[in-house]
Amino acid sequence: MILNSLNETRSIEVITIAGRECGIVFLGKTFVADKSYDTLDHAIAASKKDLDLGVAVVITPDEDQFRVWVLVPDQMILQAA
Repeated sequence: MILNSLNETRSIEVITIAGRECGIVFLGKTFVADKSYDTLDHAIAASKKDLDLGVAVVITPDEDQFRVWVLVPDQMILQAA
């Protein structure tokens, strides 16, 4: 899903099995920041592999780049703040 802004999300910090990560909550699901890309096309292309695996992805504008956020299953979240 591509969002025009982060206004529809809530920022959150989560501790996962990978460590402390910045995240967002969108539609009741938690996503963590993956990578940023110069263009929307690059962000979409980079997300294809995750999408093919059935992983939900959100893309948001981030200053002059586009940030990809990847869904984190609830069982991988150790703590949310």
